[in-house]
Amino acid sequence: MKIAVPVKMNRENPPLAPLFGKAKWFAIVEDGSIEIVQNMQKGGRAVIEWLSSMNVNIIIFQEMGHAPYEMIKEAGGMELFHAGYERILLDDVLIKFKNNALEKIGDANIDDIIKHHEGKHSH
Repeated sequence: MKIAVPVKMNRENPPLAPLFGKAKWFAIVEDGSIEIVQNMQKGGRAVIEWLSSMNVNIIIFQEMGHAPYEMIKEAGGMELFHAGYERILLDDVLIKFKNNALEKIGDANIDDIIKHHEGKHSH
């Protein structure tokens, strides 16, 4: 299992970056190790392609637009989990994930997240 989490900075236990496609850094978590990698991609679609090329199969995020969500659905093989909207640190969100305390995202509940995202940002 390889997990990707958008984070605000390259440091130990960073806060999550709220905007998935514009996050400057991603924490890549695999087999208990965490590597913070710089996101050189522009926008959600390019980020999905990049994460897919790294064989990421779980994404934990706060906000996401419609286009990246549709790409994830089309590509298959990735599961989405919502971290909530409040400020949270990477270690805390990983504990919540391990304890099955994060909401799994699919067609039934993505619309609320997209509405929240688009209500704050113009596209």
